[in-house]
Amino acid sequence: MNLLPAAVLDAVSWVGERALGTRRHQKEATRSRVLSAARELFDTVGYDETTVRAIALRAGVSVGSVFTTFAAKAEILSHVMQERLEGLYVELDRVAPNLRGSTADRLRSIFAIHYAFEARHTRLFLAHIAAAFDWGLHAAARPYGRNLRLREILRDCLAEGRARGDVHPEADLEQAIDLLLAAYAWTYRLAAWEGADADAMSAVMDQQIGLIANGFSGAP
Repeated sequence: MNLLPAAVLDAVSWVGERALGTRRHQKEATRSRVLSAARELFDTVGYDETTVRAIALRAGVSVGSVFTTFAAKAEILSHVMQERLEGLYVELDRVAPNLRGSTADRLRSIFAIHYAFEARHTRLFLAHIAAAFDWGLHAAARPYGRNLRLREILRDCLAEGRARGDVHPEADLEQAIDLLLAAYAWTYRLAAWEGADADAMSAVMDQQIGLIANGFSGAP
């Protein structure tokens, strides 16, 4: 039997809810500071050279607070990229229905938009790609290749091409998507090795898309 007056119970409940709300706000503020600090460091210093301690120092939080919010540095990178890419996909959703030409041409336009977007932060995107080949990658991380939204955009483009008749009915769309993603990631070597800009990488990708399109437009 509860002997406390109702007013006291209400006050205790209010204090508890307020404290919970404060903790949530603090956690969200910490998350935002950590992601902002990590984005700057990954893009300027590089992913491998950036430590969790450096992120914490830049964010003005403790190392423990970082690990309370994120399981590993790779997960931080995934969230940094997820926040960045959301804006890109909003733009792609807007322009995709207006793309013209063959399926290959529309794919070229999609990737040209990607290059223009990522070329401003090439080191950050290279880290995103490299994480896909990390054997010890944390399960919570979402590196390049696990981006379901990008695969969906490419699948929709290919499916529309199939309906229009320039993608073979029996073409393996998932295999075509794998080849497109592999080609796209590989072109970034030109940025890392030669300092190539978005236009130079896009020109190479245009040729590779042509080769891949020769495959999915003909008999499998």
